[in-house]
Amino acid sequence: MPRGTRNNAVKRYQNKVFDILKRIFGEDNVEKEWNVAKNSQDDFTRELYCPRLDLAVGPFNIHRNVYEDNLNINGTLNANGNLVKRLWRASELKVSSFERFMRNKNDNPRCMLAIEIENSGSSKHMLGNIANVSILGAIGIVIPFNEKKLALCKRIKKYVAFATEVKKIEDVFKNVLIIDKDKFLRAINVARE
Repeated sequence: MPRGTRNNAVKRYQNKVFDILKRIFGEDNVEKEWNVAKNSQDDFTRELYCPRLDLAVGPFNIHRNVYEDNLNINGTLNANGNLVKRLWRASELKVSSFERFMRNKNDNPRCMLAIEIENSGSSKHMLGNIANVSILGAIGIVIPFNEKKLALCKRIKKYVAFATEVKKIEDVFKNVLIIDKDKFLRAINVARE
């Protein structure tokens, strides 16, 4: 498939997911190509590295009252527990029970769901995207757009799990789900109905 056609397919997919998520979570709680410093009223400003997420689902933790923002995120996450469980079930690598996964969520996220659609870039670029969704979302989601990217995501996740197991690093990326693009669409389409 020519490169431009592939990029168009990713954009169409991103727009489709964006529309579905807006129907589930509301117009104000879903952002596309979200710069994490957008509308920031806290210390996360453009003086820091500010990644741009393909999709972000709020509530958003952008105010000075972090405690209240996190309460809103946790409340929305709990209210959408069935959807989150469907996403966890659709994940390619489940290393824990759903309850343990939820205990391992990011306790001070920038948004409820941080989503990256993986289609281009090197393994280092992908590792950076996995780190970004883990750091920025209560739950991070990586959606590989093809089999090659899916295999690479799995290898990166296994690499980090191995490094954790042999005590090279602390347990990181434990709040990240890697979900095939079709499985992700099925999971959110059920929630929409």
